[in-house]
Amino acid sequence: MPPAPIDAVLAAASEVFGRRAEPTDDFFSLGGDSVAAVELAAELEERLGIEVDNELVVALPDLAALATSLAAMLAEAAPALSTPEH
Repeated sequence: MPPAPIDAVLAAASEVFGRRAEPTDDFFSLGGDSVAAVELAAELEERLGIEVDNELVVALPDLAALATSLAAMLAEAAPALSTPEH
């Protein structure tokens, strides 16, 4: 079972930026750039098991909003992942 999206986002951002990330931090205030966007999206994909677009990580106002968006993506993907194949 993947971690809660907020935990995954904060852990991934802390790893990418090399310092503790808070829910109210935004990507650019942490020092984000195009390379960091790719790294953060890849970390989140690994931690959550869903595809994360690089543009998503830079488009939202803060890490909490990113986590909320990812939670919605996970909820949407969950029925497809748990539906038995016949």
